[in-house]
Amino acid sequence: MIKSLLNFLGINRYSLESVFTPSNAAKINYINRPELERKVDKALKIVGTQLIVYGHSGSGKTTLIRRALNRSERNFIKTSCISTSTLEELIINAFDKLNPFYTSKKSHKFSTKISSSLKATYSGIESSLQSEFSTETSTEFQRVLPVQLTYEKLAEFLGAANCVWLIDDFHKVSDEEKKKLAEVMKAFVDISDEYPKVKIIAIGAVNSPREVVNYNDELKPRLSETLVPLLDDEELKEILLNGSRLLNITFTNKLINQTISYSNSLGSICHILAYNHCDSSGIDKTRRFNQDISESVINTSIEDYVKDKADTFQQKLDNVLKQRERKFKNVHFILNAIIELNKENVTHNEILSKIQETTRDYPQGNCTTYLKKLISSEGNEILRLDENAGTYSFSDPFFKAFCKMALSKLDEDESQDLGNIRELLIKSLLEKFRVELKTNANIL
Repeated sequence: MIKSLLNFLGINRYSLESVFTPSNAAKINYINRPELERKVDKALKIVGTQLIVYGHSGSGKTTLIRRALNRSERNFIKTSCISTSTLEELIINAFDKLNPFYTSKKSHKFSTKISSSLKATYSGIESSLQSEFSTETSTEFQRVLPVQLTYEKLAEFLGAANCVWLIDDFHKVSDEEKKKLAEVMKAFVDISDEYPKVKIIAIGAVNSPREVVNYNDELKPRLSETLVPLLDDEELKEILLNGSRLLNITFTNKLINQTISYSNSLGSICHILAYNHCDSSGIDKTRRFNQDISESVINTSIEDYVKDKADTFQQKLDNVLKQRERKFKNVHFILNAIIELNKENVTHNEILSKIQETTRDYPQGNCTTYLKKLISSEGNEILRLDENAGTYSFSDPFFKAFCKMALSKLDEDESQDLGNIRELLIKSLLEKFRVELKTNANIL
């Protein structure tokens, strides 16, 4: 009855997790980015062009690409990378994911016609891989790339299936593997004469395309390099307003401003805070009647976020603090300096000068080296670099507050372990945000 009434009123019903999606690509609550969309659409149309998409984590790279592939009516397979991934492993993974196109009798979203001979070749390689799998021991498993499964053959399989190969987080792999992918991209360029739609899209959370794929100048003319910038305040506001329309709720202006401020240009944080706003208000799907969500939920939303992220924060800080450092506690010095400067954005010289106030012999080169690490995947992208302004800032404002409290505890007692003071840190961090929200209540 309720569903019929909502349909009569022209209101579709959506689940909360489909509207605010902090861990997945946005679908129904997608925010258009016309300039970026035009560039990607053009690159997908041009035969032979391979794509590199890069930018900070949380900027919406994967969402942008998936929408573009849908618009261009392309099938795609996705493989994700970790630091130990090899190109051979990725090729096997991509081959496995092509299985439905070569063995299923069902039609795919965007239809394909694959010759029986190519299907037979696929089946032969699949059998070879299965045989290899069956001979492995239960204690040690490593699939070996069959001789007949070359990257040229993979390109042929993908081309026949009208399928794009989407490789996510490729910035995490070694430089050697990045060089190998450049060679594979060249092969995909060559085979595009026979299969015009075959492409690789490599995605990386870095500041430059060469940090995603280590290519030479010969390949560059065949590449489309797309920087996906962080979201601006208006785009974050659109996420919140569009989501509220889909769920038939209303966020107050103050709550919208607070959420935008704490999101720090990251769509992922905006989505999770908005999700928490709704969850704590008992909203799990589109409301029959419009419901107001007041700014009072912000405390609970932040508390849920901090508790959920506490282990991640601790691990991130542990990882960078435990890196081998000979004479100076470089990471500790740099993070402390940025916190003590008490500014949203700081320059390299400001950080160096702050450190040298107490450690006069601290070398400029160390500051440069470790700042580069802290903005990279190696340093968990703890910091963000604004290349135009030449300034650094914390990527996540909540993590900045966590660092401030954790480092102060460690300064008091160097023998402290973050795991032992975790609950104290969470309690102190939540108290800090409660005070801050109370202080800024009339500002936001």
